[in-house]
Amino acid sequence: MVFEKLFESDFIGKCRLKNKIIMAPVGNINMADPSGRPLNKMIEYFIERAKGGAGLLITGLVPVSYGIDPTLSEENNTTYFPRIDGSSRTRLCGWMDLTSGVKPYGAKIFIQLSAGLGRVGSPEPALKGKILRSASWNRNFYIPQVPHLPLSDHKIKKIVTMMGQSAANAKISGFDGVHLHGHEGYLMDQLTSAPWNRRKFGRYRNKFRFGIDVVREIKKRCGEDFPIIYRIDLTQALQESYGNEVFRKRFHGKERNIEEGLQFCKSLYEAGVDAFDVDKGCYDNWFWPHPPSYFDDAIYVKEMAGRLKGFFERENIDAKVIAVGKLGKPEMAEEVLENGWADFVMLGRPLLADPYWPVKVKENRTSEIIHCIGDHEGCMESFKKGGHHCCSVNPYTGFEDTKKLIRTDIVKKVAVIGAGPAGCEAAMTACKRGHNVILFESTGRIGGQLFTAGKMAIKHDIRRYLDNLQYQVELMKKQGLMIEFYREIKTDDIAGEYDVIICCNGLRTSLPDIDGIDRINHIEAREFLNKDLELPADTKNITVVGGGILGCEIAYSLAYEKRSNVTLVGRNKELMPRTTHANRAQMLWMMMGKGSPSGKEDDVLERPVRVFNSSNIVRFSDGKVHIKANRERKNPYTPWKPLIPENVKDPFEKKLDPDDVEDTVINTDLVIFATGGEADDTLYYELLKIDAAPEIYSIGDARDPGRVWEAISGANEIARNI
Repeated sequence: MVFEKLFESDFIGKCRLKNKIIMAPVGNINMADPSGRPLNKMIEYFIERAKGGAGLLITGLVPVSYGIDPTLSEENNTTYFPRIDGSSRTRLCGWMDLTSGVKPYGAKIFIQLSAGLGRVGSPEPALKGKILRSASWNRNFYIPQVPHLPLSDHKIKKIVTMMGQSAANAKISGFDGVHLHGHEGYLMDQLTSAPWNRRKFGRYRNKFRFGIDVVREIKKRCGEDFPIIYRIDLTQALQESYGNEVFRKRFHGKERNIEEGLQFCKSLYEAGVDAFDVDKGCYDNWFWPHPPSYFDDAIYVKEMAGRLKGFFERENIDAKVIAVGKLGKPEMAEEVLENGWADFVMLGRPLLADPYWPVKVKENRTSEIIHCIGDHEGCMESFKKGGHHCCSVNPYTGFEDTKKLIRTDIVKKVAVIGAGPAGCEAAMTACKRGHNVILFESTGRIGGQLFTAGKMAIKHDIRRYLDNLQYQVELMKKQGLMIEFYREIKTDDIAGEYDVIICCNGLRTSLPDIDGIDRINHIEAREFLNKDLELPADTKNITVVGGGILGCEIAYSLAYEKRSNVTLVGRNKELMPRTTHANRAQMLWMMMGKGSPSGKEDDVLERPVRVFNSSNIVRFSDGKVHIKANRERKNPYTPWKPLIPENVKDPFEKKLDPDDVEDTVINTDLVIFATGGEADDTLYYELLKIDAAPEIYSIGDARDPGRVWEAISGANEIARNI
């Protein structure tokens, strides 16, 4: 396929871009020093994306409202955000190093300025006695019992001034324009949207006013030729997401509808905005602005960007429209431009997974693209827990300053056992360094647990990633990588034969010892998936045991693909407690029968998945599951409520009485156990015991069953250093 539209030159204001590919802002949290000056980590991260060929790079959010929004600062007035506000030449030096680093590669760069976090900021400052702020009286997103008081008009005007000063600092630091963070329920969105701005008096009771004031202030400080992109959720889509009852009760029955969003964009254009980056949703339905793997490609592009583009054409508005939302498939990105739904396409996570996406597309090497798997573990969950963003499938993302692939001086014989994601990464990286590598796999294919998960229709992003992984492995075979399939390796097979042995042989599963299990038709979850979700004849009622991500995905897939009656039983008080917020929220939203992977009403479940959380199975009998369910258990279907990290104490969290239970019986034709697995580390410890090689390692599920990020990152770390 020829990708002509993607590589046409175009303008945003008077800033000319070499192509129509824009890198989305992805928060550069903890990539600056505690004063907010960009570190070499951030600089090298952006330089790599400039080398990769994107026409425009946009930084992650850079807040300006220090001293007004307490959620931005930590101890001793430090911050985990980069800063450009004020007059610190120390900070500006870091920004100048960044802009001068990307410019030689032909990329332009805009800074994303944010008014602050408001109600979606960490509640921790309030727990230490500080007063949190928002547009009106609002509840904190993470701990709803923590209130945010309304900002005064004076403080809001001060934020406007701060935005102008920060833009002026950005211009002198070499930035080509400003990207305003006006979406997703952050403070700028709170001040300009009905769900959170319920002010009755003053200048900012007009919900358009704050955005207009900021745009005019930036143009006044930086000149009319300094371009501005405004990022906006054309609608928060709260009523669409949750229905009338929740919409009225939780969100005051208010949101920005699309018509109001169009009028707001018109007003912003008249104030001086040159382009609009348009998406859908907010923190309370985070699966819209951060689409997980379950959603189809370009999930709302026509509905949002296309709608705005058509409105501008009818109104003779000369502003550019930028489409965003699962556009990592090159054919889809090109189609968006061909259909005239947008003037530019924006890629966030696809450029974390593969910075060279633009170059590979331009040179028609699309089969080489490393595709995002949509798990959000590296790009979102990492900094939520105190790290910086990285990528599950690209171990170099966020580590461009420290991780280098260097040819070895001493060639070693390396055996890698297991061709899952960890094994493939270890084998390919070691081979690239010049080692003699053989990869053993007990089955006839690569992929490990990802291949198994890919059996579900909702895991299409995984299947796309595995296609590329297969392509990479085939390329490495031409460079000397050896692979032996259908080889079950035992200690005697490799002892004394290799300099390095890397065990990536995965996990082992077992069934729980529950009374009467032999009286019920049952199967382990991974075995069930590897049999292509085949159900025994006359199976109508299914019970899935295990409330983690695998159990929920299987439960939903059975209800979605097979139209089965599904009941899920989980021990934890919350479903999917270790799953990232966007993915967890969307899965709950789909399981409860409110949405679907296509976003279309016709695909919504007719019968939601029935859930018993905080429950334990006590025994089985013929066709029945006997459980004890906690009477005080939470409603499992609250997708709008996030789970806070374990190291943040919620003083309002109520503990359940473990003895307050009720007996319940579930009729079932089949029980599927998705109760996890344990590391298959027997081989590793046997090899260590007999000193089978000078270097012996265990990586991925063979060491500790967990996320793709740990598996690939750990494998890369070992392979780069053997």
